[in-house]
Amino acid sequence: MRIRPSHRRTAVVFLCGLLLFALARQLNHSLGAWGLSVWFGGLLVAFPALRLAPQQGFNTCFLLGLLLDATNPLPFGLLAFLFSVSHLVIVRLRSRLAASEVLIGIVVALITNLILYLIVTFTVLAGSPDAPFSGLRFLTDLIFSQLLLALLAPWFFALQEKALLIARVGLRDEPSATI
Repeated sequence: MRIRPSHRRTAVVFLCGLLLFALARQLNHSLGAWGLSVWFGGLLVAFPALRLAPQQGFNTCFLLGLLLDATNPLPFGLLAFLFSVSHLVIVRLRSRLAASEVLIGIVVALITNLILYLIVTFTVLAGSPDAPFSGLRFLTDLIFSQLLLALLAPWFFALQEKALLIARVGLRDEPSATI
């Protein structure tokens, strides 16, 4: 049984996202001693939304959202929903962008990360009795996350492209991937 290239693209990008997820979890574990954490949700969404065919990117973003939902104390399905909506918005805008440029990918990842982080933060703070103190912590985490995301994004985009080439399902035969 052969797996179709479109399914392999989804699987490869999902596995790369799983790797970033695992690295971020380890980093958060290490940063916990200093009361810091990082959030890379926008980085998980940017590449599939900018470079994959719409259905493949949507499937990948939804699966990555479910992965994060399984490990967060948020209402289940919230992150899958937010990742899916983010993907749809970026896909609608990508015809106006140079989607294959790394700098554009970084900017899209930063903006998406900011929006997703704020939505998740306000969801968490809505039920918090000490919201002002928590808000300062979330702001510190956001700034730290954005700085690290900007540094890691080129590596992560290159990792995904190389993984797709190794799996022999590169982006070159995707008509909607090079807009």
